[in-house]
Amino acid sequence: MTSGPVPPAVGLVGHAREILAGTHPIPPAQATRAAAILTRLGFEDVMRAWCDRWGAPSSWHNMRSQLIALRCLADRTTADLAATAWAGLSNACHHHAYELAPTAGEIAHLVDQTEQLIARITQNGSRP
Repeated sequence: MTSGPVPPAVGLVGHAREILAGTHPIPPAQATRAAAILTRLGFEDVMRAWCDRWGAPSSWHNMRSQLIALRCLADRTTADLAATAWAGLSNACHHHAYELAPTAGEIAHLVDQTEQLIARITQNGSRP
């Protein structure tokens, strides 16, 4: 099931990986946060596609509600992966003057988790 907004999710995550590899002309100080934002957009796209597929339009729900629904309808591994990735991406996307920017390794791990989530959701519709 790769129809709908899943290809943009894959593309966004791919661009994030390219930013981390240095193939896009983004200043190094902003590269990790830019990659995190693109990855988060890809995550949101795949969750929106999943909600729409199960008849619960994502526009009705915030991400917390979507993650709870995923926990109820998907296998535990998929739900845990989504919750962990979302928490990490949310933290990485918010800039605080008193915190260091996330490292490239941290963002690469979140990109990996998001790619795994996309694969799990598109493989079996995340139904146990």
